[in-house]
Parts: sequence; C-alpha cells; structure tokens
Amino acid sequence: MWIVRWIFTAVIVLIILGFALQNTTEQVSVVLVRGLYETGPLPIWVIVYVSFALGVVFWLFMSIFQVFALKAEVRKANIRNTKLRKELDNLRNVSVESDIELLQEPESNPEQEAREI
Repeated sequence: MWIVRWIFTAVIVLIILGFALQNTTEQVSVVLVRGLYETGPLPIWVIVYVSFALGVVFWLFMSIFQVFALKAEVRKANIRNTKLRKELDNLRNVSVESDIELLQEPESNPEQEAREI
C-alpha cells in the first residue's frame, strides 16, 4: 500500500511541475477590488499556487472550528453517558425486595400433607 501512495505522490508532483514549466511565460495581473488593489504582471503559475495556498489556509481554519464543535459534542455525550451509567448502577443496586411484597406461605395443614404423600 505504501508503494501506491508514493507513486501517487510522484505523479502529482510531476503534474504540478509540468504545469509550472508550461506556464512560465504567461503573465497576468490580478485585480482584487477595481481601482483599489491590482497586482503587477505575475506568472500564471504563481497566481494558481497562491490561490491554492489561500484555499488550503481557509479550509484549515474552517476545519479547526469544526473540530472544536465536534469535540464539544463528544464532551457533552461523554457527560451524558457518565450520568446514565451512574443511574444504571444505582438502579442495579436497588433491592428487589423493597419494591415487591413477598407473599407469605400459607400455614401448613398436617391433614393436607398426609393426603399428598
């Protein structure tokens, strides 16, 4: 499995390198806000890589907030689980005799016992 991962990584690196080498002469400028900010002419591969890096950073921040939210949810579930376990343990320790009235055995009749034998 590790060899497949390394081959996949090598192919991706070669594709990225090929893209960068084919676009070395293309120059573009980026206008973020019309009249407010504009870059000078930059190679297109720089623009693509910078936008990819910004996307990765944005994804990182969003995933950090999602991880915190999921950890809080797990913490709440663990607290609830602990409470339910304590309740279950308390219910297991309750005496059965305290809730059920024991039926008293009828007094034995010697005549009946003699007939049964």
